Amino acid sequence: MSVHWIVFDAVGTVIYPTPSVAVAYHEIGRKFGTSLSLEEIRTRFRSAFATASESINSGTSEADEEAFWREIVNGVLPDVSDPELCFRELFDHFARITAWACFDDVAPTLEGLRSRGFRLAVASNFDRRLHPLCDGLGAGQPLRLFERRVISSEVGFRKPAAEFYQAVLKVTEAGPDELLVVGDDEQNDVLGARVAGLRAIHLRRDASAAQHDRALFDRDFISSLSELEALEL
Repeated sequence: MSVHWIVFDAVGTVIYPTPSVAVAYHEIGRKFGTSLSLEEIRTRFRSAFATASESINSGTSEADEEAFWREIVNGVLPDVSDPELCFRELFDHFARITAWACFDDVAPTLEGLRSRGFRLAVASNFDRRLHPLCDGLGAGQPLRLFERRVISSEVGFRKPAAEFYQAVLKVTEAGPDELLVVGDDEQNDVLGARVAGLRAIHLRRDASAAQHDRALFDRDFISSLSELEALEL
């Protein structure tokens, strides 16, 4: 076994928001007087997130991450009566365990990999709000199987920066050939890791059957975390 550590992205890979981001923004926005529809909020979130992401630097901190999300909330909900209170309620909302769920394939996959001797970690562009989620999310608390957590706001760099992946190697005390990165974001999780000299697998939960069949042949990606257990690592 050449790989000793398997490092997972968080949002979109092992956890997802419930209700969806758009629904949460809509429900909380309405408390502060927004007149925007759910579909308008969904569209505005995509635009605001893309705009904020384009301007953000690779270096980061807790203050930077909070400013990043404040810019997004202000862009999505420009008509609320109290922008700061609305932002704070949304920011706090996504810190709660009740706002998130694990994908169905997470617990059995992590338990199976752990039983085979792999060590597990999470590496995310989230901020410190990820800690309580890992401590208590899901039946049986599967995210507690992560021995290490690498969070961009704490190490000072966001994916796909090489410095972020250097921090992953430092925290896990692993060599580049001993570590596999798994994530749903091709740019941040896959290309970023590979540029830094690490192995990476792209998780594409929305892949078509035809794409999935091809992936099984040339190992381009997986469509479920459960497929990791069949790979030669």
